[in-house]
Amino acid sequence: MRLNESTALVNDRIVLRPYRRWHVPRYHEWMSSDEMRDATASERLTLEQEEDMQRSWRLDEDKLTFIIHLRQPSASSPILDPAGFLAAHSDPSTMLGDVNLFLHAPSSPPPSSSPPSQRAEMEIMLPPSDLFKPRTGLASLSLRTFLSYSSRALHLPPSAFFARIGFDNEASLGLFKSLGFREGKRVEVFREVEVVWPTSEEGERWPWEGKEGWEVIELEDPRDEERD
Repeated sequence: MRLNESTALVNDRIVLRPYRRWHVPRYHEWMSSDEMRDATASERLTLEQEEDMQRSWRLDEDKLTFIIHLRQPSASSPILDPAGFLAAHSDPSTMLGDVNLFLHAPSSPPPSSSPPSQRAEMEIMLPPSDLFKPRTGLASLSLRTFLSYSSRALHLPPSAFFARIGFDNEASLGLFKSLGFREGKRVEVFREVEVVWPTSEEGERWPWEGKEGWEVIELEDPRDEERD
């Protein structure tokens, strides 16, 4: 999506960067795993097809993607030296996974007096690796960072966001529930459950925003035409 093609998000443990051409080989390695494709309901693609997908992503106004990087302690300050900071996270070896959002048109037309509403479907993928271990808080932090940015940048309330998760994917179900999402409709034919933000907690902000210690820095992340 053009919205975030030059935006990076930074907090104390992770860096979210727009999906670039140099990310593709590592991403292709992840998706060569049967387990990852099953978990994300994805098809096996060749490297060339993945490259085509990455190029089309930049023009797709209904899909928002960031690649999650582990923040490097030795990197320079993102405030004092943003270019140096981003350079320290321009190596595929720091990649953890990705987060995605897909915009859906409303299932029925809203009243004429109301603005058009959209729903935003979330996905997060964090393949097992030496960098990522379960129950370290990185998945939760990545998703909270992405949700905060997406809600603000797309002008969507928390109630617009949802995820479809396989019945057997206990890790993802637990992750979304830990943030406050609740189980909604179950689709037996696809063995999926939809997790939604409870309408009783309607509001313009997520509950973690504004709390002590919550800080996300937004950096300008210009493209390098030779490698991006």
